[in-house]
Amino acid sequence: MFRKLLFFFLFCSPIISNAQNDIASGNTKNAKDNFSLGNFKGALEEYLILLKADSNNTTYNFRTGVCYLNTNIDKSKALPYLLKASSDPKVDNKVYYELGRANMLTYKFDEAIKFFKKYKEVTNGSESFIISTDRQIEMCKQAQENIAKPINVTIENIGSEINSSYQDFKPFVPKDESYIVFSSKRAGNTGNMTDYDGDLTSDVYMSFPKYDKWAKVKNAGAFINTDLVEETCGISADGSKIFLYCDNYSGYSDILVSDKKGKSFTKAISVGKNINTNKVENAAAITPDKKYLFISSDRNAANAGLDLFMSRKLPSGEWSVPVNLGPDINTVYDEDYPYMAPDGKTLYFCSQGHNSMGGFDIFKSEWNEKEETWSEPQNLGYPLNTPDDDLTICFSTTMRHAYISSLRENGYGDLDIYKIIFNDIEPPYTSIIGSVLNKDSSNIYTATIDTSAVGHSKAFGATEKLNNVDSLNIKKNTESLNVFINITNNETHKKYGIYHPNKKTGNYAIVLPPGNYTAEIEVEGYQKYSEIIKIYEKSANSELLKDFVLTPR
Repeated sequence: MFRKLLFFFLFCSPIISNAQNDIASGNTKNAKDNFSLGNFKGALEEYLILLKADSNNTTYNFRTGVCYLNTNIDKSKALPYLLKASSDPKVDNKVYYELGRANMLTYKFDEAIKFFKKYKEVTNGSESFIISTDRQIEMCKQAQENIAKPINVTIENIGSEINSSYQDFKPFVPKDESYIVFSSKRAGNTGNMTDYDGDLTSDVYMSFPKYDKWAKVKNAGAFINTDLVEETCGISADGSKIFLYCDNYSGYSDILVSDKKGKSFTKAISVGKNINTNKVENAAAITPDKKYLFISSDRNAANAGLDLFMSRKLPSGEWSVPVNLGPDINTVYDEDYPYMAPDGKTLYFCSQGHNSMGGFDIFKSEWNEKEETWSEPQNLGYPLNTPDDDLTICFSTTMRHAYISSLRENGYGDLDIYKIIFNDIEPPYTSIIGSVLNKDSSNIYTATIDTSAVGHSKAFGATEKLNNVDSLNIKKNTESLNVFINITNNETHKKYGIYHPNKKTGNYAIVLPPGNYTAEIEVEGYQKYSEIIKIYEKSANSELLKDFVLTPR
């Protein structure tokens, strides 16, 4: 974990530095140092300059390919450099493993398997990667299975008001989708400092919905962000708390919590000594009743790397010492980023184990309260999961919407935030309620005016003042007046339905799914009324109050 070294780098190394000083010059030492420390972006910039002077250099080509695989620029660009390096019989044999990864990440699974097998062959099984070639081959085959059976989802980039050309990642929303918080390494972050990976140290940002879009983001502020590292890593279902991963003056590789206050947050504080240790605590999830906390940590893990743990809220208000969730959830590989769904029983998390289709995939498991066991983790499937790392997810209360970060085609650059729509879950409907009224706000059915005594007919509102017209006979008309509310779907141009108000009250109720509609009202004696009604998809059922006011002819 590079994060463990952040404070060492901050005070003893130029890795954490002012961003404007990081200019590539084609320096061999800088290229090698950046590559060794995990600053693949900085190393790539150096190696691309070096290759201009020495295009056949095997080491430069090999490391350029590895840099592309470990950045979010364009992973397909790794292939020509790695292939060129592999033509040298003296090349580092790791090139075959990296060629396997490059083909896997570009969906060329048969080619990937060929190169993974080649690496195993040339090393005689003496491998130096945490994820073995056999495991990579398993994931390639799993990817082929998942892609052949895609899940029914729509994946929408949530737009330029949220996403930038930099890393935007780890989005979290409360169950009512009333706001969104996420991490970003965009220009303008607090401190303008460069992190170990060559990008800016991350800040937390937030946005609020505006109709069916998100408003322009704003920095979450000084109570949350410093010039070092703060990242979102969890949220409560009601949105009253957010959890943060920090490498800053409050701790390193620790989890902090902040309470939402209006449209901002309180000062982030540690979740407690039983949770934060001298190991890595990477993410947190809290149950809707706020009695249980799930974390990812490498503390005394049953297996090497990150495992998931659970802690209980003690009567003192502190969190208990976390217990490992066990082999039903945790594998010999990393498990990370737990998220508890609004139902309080479904745990989502990412894992390199189980039946991942490559890197980290997102899984879910349900708690059986009666048997006190977790169900077998289920892969959420393609195209939500990809051969690359898929880390975090959070859901609306209906479970129809989820939010993820991902590197996908036609994004704004680097990681973007996406909304997942699970199409098999029906969208929530909106109830439109109100009354059909006369211009004076009276019920359309209250009264009409019989003007036959003066030789003409005209409709009036019930409270219309009748100056010196004693011969007019006001009579109730709750039977003969017909009011038609015609609803047309503007996208399909088909009539959705015809509705009638209550003849005693003039009140109506219409229930519509999300969409763009036209309401037309036809009543004898009144001008035709037309209005466009937009129904935005909410996370829960909602009501829209709307009165229709008609004008006599």
